[in-house]
Amino acid sequence: MFGSANRDEAIFGDADQFDVHRDTNAAVSFGAGPHFCAGAAASRSLIADIALPKLFESFPGIAIDGPVKFVGWAFRGPVSLPVSLGH
Repeated sequence: MFGSANRDEAIFGDADQFDVHRDTNAAVSFGAGPHFCAGAAASRSLIADIALPKLFESFPGIAIDGPVKFVGWAFRGPVSLPVSLGH
């Protein structure tokens, strides 16, 4: 499934480690071929152009502060994301 494909060690170095700088061009999070998500571009844009800039503007010292646990079979994602606000 997608969670497994996005952690393929033949494609991604340190596949089980969370890395915000990872090149995700080979990821299949939004499907592939005729099953590719029609809303993928809007979703990426809303996150990258709106949500994350607002978060980083509000909390400029924010940082991941602990392990990030991912779960799921067909739809894999974090169950929590511990952060410190770096005041």
